Amino acid sequence: MMLRFSYISIAVLYFNVCMIAQPVVSSSYETMLETAATCAENHDYINAIEWFEKAYKESKDPNLQVAIGDMYMLLRDYAKAEKTYDRVLKRDKRDEFFDIRLDYARAMKAQGKYKLALDEFNGFISTTESDSLRNEAKLELRGILLMEKYAENIEAAVSFAGESINSPSAESSPALYSDGTLYFSSMNAKTPTIIDGEEGEYHAKIYSAARTPQGDFSKASALDEAINRIDFYNTGVSFSEDGQKMYFTRAKYNNNGVENSQIYLSKRAGDKWGSPYPIEALNNEFKSRHPYEGELFGRKVLYYISDMPGGYGGYDIYYSTIAGDAYEKPVNLGEKINTPRNEMSPFYKDGALYFSSNGHPGMGGLDNFYTEWDGSKWSEVTNMGFNYNTSYDDSFLRFNQGGTAGYVVSNRTHKDKKKYKNTDTCCDDIYLIQIRDLVIELKTIVNNEKGPLEGATVELFEGSKKVPVDSKTNFLSNDFGFLLDSDKSYKAYITREGYYTDSISFNTNGIFDDYTVSKTVTLKAKPEAPKRIVSRNEPILLKSIFFDLADDKIRPDAEPDLEYLKTLMDKYPDMVIELSSHTDSRGDNEYNKKLSQRRANSTKAWLVEEGVEAARIKAVGYGETKLLNKCKDKVKCSEEEHQLNRRSEFKIIAGPQTIEIKMEG
Repeated sequence: MMLRFSYISIAVLYFNVCMIAQPVVSSSYETMLETAATCAENHDYINAIEWFEKAYKESKDPNLQVAIGDMYMLLRDYAKAEKTYDRVLKRDKRDEFFDIRLDYARAMKAQGKYKLALDEFNGFISTTESDSLRNEAKLELRGILLMEKYAENIEAAVSFAGESINSPSAESSPALYSDGTLYFSSMNAKTPTIIDGEEGEYHAKIYSAARTPQGDFSKASALDEAINRIDFYNTGVSFSEDGQKMYFTRAKYNNNGVENSQIYLSKRAGDKWGSPYPIEALNNEFKSRHPYEGELFGRKVLYYISDMPGGYGGYDIYYSTIAGDAYEKPVNLGEKINTPRNEMSPFYKDGALYFSSNGHPGMGGLDNFYTEWDGSKWSEVTNMGFNYNTSYDDSFLRFNQGGTAGYVVSNRTHKDKKKYKNTDTCCDDIYLIQIRDLVIELKTIVNNEKGPLEGATVELFEGSKKVPVDSKTNFLSNDFGFLLDSDKSYKAYITREGYYTDSISFNTNGIFDDYTVSKTVTLKAKPEAPKRIVSRNEPILLKSIFFDLADDKIRPDAEPDLEYLKTLMDKYPDMVIELSSHTDSRGDNEYNKKLSQRRANSTKAWLVEEGVEAARIKAVGYGETKLLNKCKDKVKCSEEEHQLNRRSEFKIIAGPQTIEIKMEG
């Protein structure tokens, strides 16, 4: 069984709602599959992953790993999706899973690994026999190839909107009211909600937060129940130009998927919002969302998105002409704007329509675009470019009346972002955009001794701050641009794998006009690690493999050693090893023996998952039977002396008599 997904744009909500009657220990393989499939169909991807993983341990069916990768993509955990797909592809000797290379490349692109994604898309396009998949790959590829033409927008300073607005869960639809109050929708949750009958009210609500004298926002508070109706997701808030109307969406979700959605209108009554009512002309059995008032043909209209029949696919942008209190029959904006995929979050300002889409070529999933109206037709759609867009999902671009500031919603990474379910990119947050009058730019060129060097990272520090104010990695070229403040001192650190770190220092004192600070850095390559020859039965210490106390799970910091061991197993295909785990002398002897065996088994399982044949690894837990020092039972030793005995090792027991390994630096 293999579940494939289609790209849809949803506010990732993460509700653990998938239940089964039987406890895990008694679940049959068929029950695991059935439960996993039910969870996936109900958009409960977290539990779907858990059950697919349990089933995979029983059958080792690679189709289940594909399904797990798909679930990670839908959760927008791109790093885990990439790794899962990579495992399948490395073991796919007959090209049975060739088509997942498209999603593998998408996972790379979503992380900004453009160079790797470029190669994968090109390879897929030249080899696939599916015209539809080839066209999808070409669309993704065009987005990368066009990046050198996208506007840099160095004057647009993007910053995290703060914890008074953003929670670990999803935020969306920022809307600035005329008095400076920010309205937005939020799940406002710190942890995933478990739907078990005791979850309480967990739906998205519309919040408002007033500006403080310091320029930031006060603690947000939810609007009353007249607006935030219980048991509905209340989202997509926007206002009419005169501030007398508030539009928003009420939706019902089937777990994480929108089941139905209707547009509502509330009118201002003094200093409060009146009872909302649905706009009947826009609502039906289909889903209508993201309303925003604007103009077209000299008349007032309401732009919104819908999946109603007769469109171009996914969500399309429509408009309805407003005549007093009446809303006329909706009209599709046409194929110049709408695509077979999703168009979202329309915003109108001064003759320009801004919207997000994953159907036009872009640098990520959803990108922000704009088109301009000349009185009779819309211009060609243009990507908004850098800062407004990233390799992640970017939507709900909004500007204030003067065009000097705005907001964007994104699941991009940020140092102040609160993690939700152990991933940086699961959930959308609101970001503030400030358009600078004075533009001071740092332009950094990174070379090596041979010329331009791609793939470097530049971290920018301000003054004595210990945390970088900005960080960029460029996988496609060797130039970096940063927006700077005047009268500040800066230091930038430039790093790249295989090279020594370098730094530059400078300041912006006395700069009163637009200015570019240009710096070129030439990184020096590190010498190759020295090698040594090891023979059969010679123990080789795996220094980075550690386990939490009384636990046998592989920690992320153990992976460098395991990846290197995997490289050796590939280099010497006839090599058979003993993989051993050892404990110190503290604790019961028998318990230590069993614990070390479980740890050795976990280490072996990691390598087998990466494609190493199980028969080539003999996992042995020695417990405390092979101590390296005096620290036996009842002998007083320091923690460092005990740590010496808590180790993982491997040795060659069959195959080559000797191998060459890297020496520790």
